[in-house]
Amino acid sequence: MGDAAHVHSPAGGQGMNTGLVDAVFLGRSLASVVRGERPESALDAYEQMRRPAAAQVLQLAGMLTRIATMRSASQRAVRNAVLSLFRVLPPARRKLLMNLSGLGRKSLAVVPGRV
Repeated sequence: MGDAAHVHSPAGGQGMNTGLVDAVFLGRSLASVVRGERPESALDAYEQMRRPAAAQVLQLAGMLTRIATMRSASQRAVRNAVLSLFRVLPPARRKLLMNLSGLGRKSLAVVPGRV
């Protein structure tokens, strides 16, 4: 899993983080089916649960790539000024870090067996 299973840039470890969460979801889903707690059809929900997270990762990775590869000096100056705000705005910094790590995605709250 991880970067090998996702079509986005490996920058920031997004594939690794997404792959780990994918594995947790799939593992819990499989375990609940094997234990007889849920029918096999419950595995069909895996894609519905994880695809939104993958779409968010693709969007974030694309944005990070565009930000990192800006050619215009004025755009880079604006980018650097905005990024410097994260040092003085802890709530914004936390939100950024949660998004970069993948821990801020809503789909984490809906892990099978924990609903």
